[in-house]
Amino acid sequence: MRGTHFLLAGILSLGLAAAAVPNPVEIIRGKDAELQKLLRDGSAGKKTERVKTLINGIFDFEELGRRALGTSTWGKMKPAEQVRFVKAFREMVENSSVKKLDAYISDSTRYDAPDLNDDRASVTAHVFSKGVESIVVYKLSFKEGSWKAWDLVIDDLSTAGNYGDQFKKILQKNTMDGLISKLEQKAKG
Repeated sequence: MRGTHFLLAGILSLGLAAAAVPNPVEIIRGKDAELQKLLRDGSAGKKTERVKTLINGIFDFEELGRRALGTSTWGKMKPAEQVRFVKAFREMVENSSVKKLDAYISDSTRYDAPDLNDDRASVTAHVFSKGVESIVVYKLSFKEGSWKAWDLVIDDLSTAGNYGDQFKKILQKNTMDGLISKLEQKAKG
């Protein structure tokens, strides 16, 4: 699925920021360059943990999960349930992101200037792969000294929205415990 390919490519691009508010484009560009090097020199399989960090290290999984579930559902959860949900969600995304590493390879990427608004930013990347351009928009918050993504919009498809749709379908037939159990199972598989 092309959207999934670029979601993962987008995830790879962000990383930890310095204490001063860095330019989010430079953070994305630097992490993407490191990932592309790992993927092209064939050492990515040997460095699975580094690849996971590059792909997923920029996500604020709590914020992404809260937005995907919706504030009403999130607010009804007990704190321990929220922690369990975020842990399972993170592990599922991390483990699934390294299964198809070839999907992350891009030919080139061009970044627009960031749209900054206090502690929020939007960065648009034009990702080119095999002659096809995809638009990836990173929605970020500046927290605890780094830019963290709470959503990626790939060719007009929102990651938070996509997960939200999936979670709503599961919750129509299951409890929150059932949803978390499904995430835990997927994280293991």
